[in-house]
Amino acid sequence: MTVAFIVDVSALSIVFTALYVIVFGVTLGPLVWVMTADIFPDSIRASASSLCIGINWLCNLIVGVSYPYVSDALDDYAYVPFVVLLAIFYLLALKLVPETSGKSAEEIQAEYDSRREK
Repeated sequence: MTVAFIVDVSALSIVFTALYVIVFGVTLGPLVWVMTADIFPDSIRASASSLCIGINWLCNLIVGVSYPYVSDALDDYAYVPFVVLLAIFYLLALKLVPETSGKSAEEIQAEYDSRREK
């Protein structure tokens, strides 16, 4: 017996989609907006933020367009490429993105400058 026989799945899909949007919106969703506002100096902040957000949207488009093909090719394992990419980007973020909490823009730029000199 499956859930589809017990509960109206169309109602559940609406509830879980709304729940996903709410949880994503209050956790990692706004992270890209906060990080781009913090890590760039004032002189290039608007252009750099626009570029970062554009790249974010482009990546979302690529995932949305490519997922049906990945799902057809990998069936039940369609999530694996995304998990691998998530792990890679997580490790890159740990290594490359500095902690910005409580730091001024000048301190953040000084940290980036010291990393470039290494």
